[in-house]
Amino acid sequence: MITEMSTMERLPDHLLGSLRINWHITSWCNYSCQYCPVMVFHQRSRSRQKQAHSFDHQPVSEWLQAIRDIDFPKIHLKISGGEPFLDRRNFRERLIGLSAMKHIRVGVDTYGYWDPEYFREVDKSNLWINVAFHPTQTPIEEFFPNLLRIRESGFAIPIVNYVLAPENFDQFDEVMERFEKEGFFVNISTMIPTGIYISRDKRTDRELDVLEKYNTPLDNHFKVIKPRTQGRPCFYPAMTYYIMYDGSVRVACMDSTARDLFTEGLPPLPRTAVPCEYEKCVGCTDMYRALADEPRITRPLELFTLEQYVEEVQDFRRQRAWNEKVERLPILGKRLRHDIDTTAFRKEMAGIEEIAPPISVNGNHEPLPDAAVFGRPDQCELEARSRDRISITGWAASRSTGAPIEEVRLDVASQRVGVIRDFFYRPDIATAYGRPDMVKCGWRTMVYLPDLAHGEYDLVPQAIDREGNAAYLTPIRIRIVD
Repeated sequence: MITEMSTMERLPDHLLGSLRINWHITSWCNYSCQYCPVMVFHQRSRSRQKQAHSFDHQPVSEWLQAIRDIDFPKIHLKISGGEPFLDRRNFRERLIGLSAMKHIRVGVDTYGYWDPEYFREVDKSNLWINVAFHPTQTPIEEFFPNLLRIRESGFAIPIVNYVLAPENFDQFDEVMERFEKEGFFVNISTMIPTGIYISRDKRTDRELDVLEKYNTPLDNHFKVIKPRTQGRPCFYPAMTYYIMYDGSVRVACMDSTARDLFTEGLPPLPRTAVPCEYEKCVGCTDMYRALADEPRITRPLELFTLEQYVEEVQDFRRQRAWNEKVERLPILGKRLRHDIDTTAFRKEMAGIEEIAPPISVNGNHEPLPDAAVFGRPDQCELEARSRDRISITGWAASRSTGAPIEEVRLDVASQRVGVIRDFFYRPDIATAYGRPDMVKCGWRTMVYLPDLAHGEYDLVPQAIDREGNAAYLTPIRIRIVD
């Protein structure tokens, strides 16, 4: 399992017997949060075809044996989805089986809106859950009592996640006060560009204020600023496997290492720091904390559990609160302050410049269409199930100079399923027409389909420019299957 040493820095000795496994168990979810990348809304299809769900591909017994065969004395196994608790029978059996493996600590990402009584037989001594609260899907008056029931039933809850999406801001202060009063640690989860916000690149002052107050400068640096990491030495692949619902397994972020867990076994771990393969780190807290050359990281390298994260963030919040308190003292304030730079994040944000990609305005160009507004989607047709999510892209532009597209509306079966107001760069379109002002004309989104019967439907985009000119673009043919 351990390869020969490379010229990169060796994994510290205290971690050689430890392993992290991230298992994406399912894409089933019965929530439809607009800021989430999960594509599947509901569960079983009537045709019983295999889905993006682990127990459609292997029975529980085979999964348990595969995990049992992983020969490490200490394993940190994190299960994510979708919503893992939706498949109640298989998942309960899975947790009971894992609880017998005492060298494995199990964590589960969940939205926490299920009956804990059903899991009463599960040994929870080596189990924790990471609960996310989604106000648009479950009212706090229903969610909070159930969260208390889950904790009282024996589940450890190190973190309650709160996604800082625009639609969640109204309840933020109430949630922080209510949850912290009951002893829960609330993690402010920085919204990543996905769902309907896939092209969003701006953050409001209110959002920045909250992030600066509750998240460490390290986390804001990697989750919001997103520095370049490609080529930097990172220990994350040296101690991490990713397992997908279909049994494919790879070394952390290294796509080229993928194997079939059940027929080929595990790919070898490098056991050294390796150069990051991606332009930017995807932003998980345990990932960028494994960068070997990051000066903001002051703690020794660990697997980095949620408890370690909570401890680090709580230390920062206490130090920040202390600084705010002593600053009011006229003489001693500066001497009593903790040495933390709470302005670094804002300075970094202020220094970010949006640089448009280069385009060519020389040579032959396509003639502008006669229409005031024009464009097209990149897809002609798609296949999906009713109420599932689809991902679509395209572009739209205005004939008038200085009148960019303000929004693209998306309708299916006379129902509005999305409105796009954030656009991204399409230098190919600007170059084709010789119009530099068109460069930010790309649109993309992920939308949930309405409840549709089997058959074919048109998803119709309508683009509207700043002057109020509007045009329907070429429709996308959607075929609804079971």
